[in-house]
Order: sequence, then C-alpha cells, then structure tokens
Amino acid sequence: MFPHVVDFAKADTILTARTRDRVRLALHHYRGRRERRFPVICCHGLASNRLAFDVDAEVSLARHLAHRGYDVFLLELRGHGASQRPPRWGWDFDHYIERDVPAAIDAIRAHTGAEKVHWIGHSMGGLLAYAHLARGGSRDFQSAITVGSSLDYSEGGSGFGHLMPFRRLINVLPRVPVHTVARASGRFVGRITTPYERFNVWPSNTDKRLWKRICNHGFHPVSTPVMGQLASALEPGGLRPRTGGTPYLQHLERATSPVLALGGDRDAQCPPTAVSRTAARASGRVQMFGPEHGHADHYGHFDLLMGLRARREVFPHIDDWLDRHDGRALDHAERTG
Repeated sequence: MFPHVVDFAKADTILTARTRDRVRLALHHYRGRRERRFPVICCHGLASNRLAFDVDAEVSLARHLAHRGYDVFLLELRGHGASQRPPRWGWDFDHYIERDVPAAIDAIRAHTGAEKVHWIGHSMGGLLAYAHLARGGSRDFQSAITVGSSLDYSEGGSGFGHLMPFRRLINVLPRVPVHTVARASGRFVGRITTPYERFNVWPSNTDKRLWKRICNHGFHPVSTPVMGQLASALEPGGLRPRTGGTPYLQHLERATSPVLALGGDRDAQCPPTAVSRTAARASGRVQMFGPEHGHADHYGHFDLLMGLRARREVFPHIDDWLDRHDGRALDHAERTG
C-alpha cells in the first residue's frame, strides 16, 4: 500500500489522509508519550520527502520530538515518498495548499482529537505554512516553524535565479527530473563537491554518508506547474496564486499564529535576507545559524535539519519554541482518556 518506505526511515505507523480530489497522502506517525497538547506536522520541501526529518536515528528531528513527548507526523505531499502520485502530472503549488495541507490537518485532528497543530516546514514546506497563514489558516496552527523558507526570493541572490533562463525549456516537460540530478550528484559525494551539493548543503557541516543517502532516496520528480508557480517567488512581490493577482506576502500580516523562522548563513537557496523579510511580515522571530551567530560552522539548506551539528545547535531552538507555545501538559485523566 505504501511504496518507497525505506528501512532506515520507518515510523511507528502510517496514517492515511484523503484529499478532496481523492489523492491518498501518507502521514508517517512517530508516537509521543501524549504529554503534549498539540501534535507536530513536519512537511518537506520541493522534490524532497520525509528523509529531511528522519534520515538517520542520530539526527532525526521526528524521533527527537517524539522522544520529548510530541506526536509527530511527517507529511509527504502528492507525488512524493509513500504518497500517491496522481495519474497525470500537472498539479501546482496551489494544489498543495488547497488540497493536501487541509486534508493532512483534518486527518490528524480526527486521529488525535487536537484542535490545532504545530507546523514545521522545510523549504517549500515553510512556504506552505506562510501561504496557509496568509489564507486565514491561523485557526489551524498553534505555532509554525519555517526552515530555510521565504515567500519572496527577489532579493538576496537565491541560487534559484540561475534557473530562470531555462524556464521556457522546463515548461515543455511534464515533470522536472530532480531525482535524476540528485542521484547523479550522489555518486560524487565524498570525492568532489558538486554544484548540486553546494546548492543544498554546506559541505563541511554535513555527514557525507547521510547526504549521499538523501541524494539516493530523498528526491522525486517535480510537477512542472509547481516549478512554474514557485518561479513567481523570484519576481518583485513574491509568490502568487496560480491565477496571479495579489502575492501571498501581502496577506501574511493577517497571521496570528506565532512563527519562528530558521535560516542558514550560507543557504544558497534561501539567503538570510529572504528569510528575515518574510518572517517580518508575519511578525515572526528569526534565528540564523552560522559562525557570526555563535555556531561552530556555516549552515546551508538541508544541514539545518541533518547537519553534523544540527542536533546540538538547531534542535534546542525548536524544542524551546514548541514547549513555550504548546500550553499546559495534559493531566493523567486526559492522557489515559
């Protein structure tokens, strides 16, 4: 029923969510001790899957948070990981925000009885959090944490800008074969540093074995309209709905859920200025990582979650944020039901 469930990233169980267009989504559940009020949803980025949050037991945010008492659900969006790929390519970013995100939240509400969730989004998973908040989704989020995310990449020098000259060529394809590029790059991990590696991680802050694992198992093809819509984030004003019109960023001020934005000082995809600019519109708190911020090494994009020092330097900020915004712990009668 659930393909692509690799042995080194197995959750306690897999919950199924159904979108309103009948796409089956996988929610990998890591059971906590149910001492916390609100469950945690972790959502991966563009072309990625759950391995960003559970690539190895020693650097697994999912297992770390479950050990601290949280029920953790790793959401895989349509076409990613163990989730269903629709019979035809052609979905866009707004399919994720209009269909996948609500279905996942509703399924977790029904499973846990919690009214809200904590959302942790890496890269595009953080964009989904911001877009959901801009659409009035504060009713669903007890809090949100974005990791290497922004709605507006028009300033700061994002490496995605180098892809813009190839936009017309990409639009000819039904899907963009990111997984092929990742696996090809993975063959060189530990021998030479490829542009793909530098685009995704800061090499000296990354366990080569784990990055190679993500290259081989952690990427998927991307529906071309997703790439096309995300390209609007490189234009002035930032990411727009599929129909054009007002950028999501313009409505982010309506968000009332507390937001923590994490960023790497050498993130080639989402530079610090981009992280800070979007977080400010949501009245969010920003925490950057790198030597100038008191850390041992620079941080790129993926290594914020799976880098050599992530467990020691990044995870404590996530722990503190969730604990402060989770409210009271459930008493014994509520826990045992």
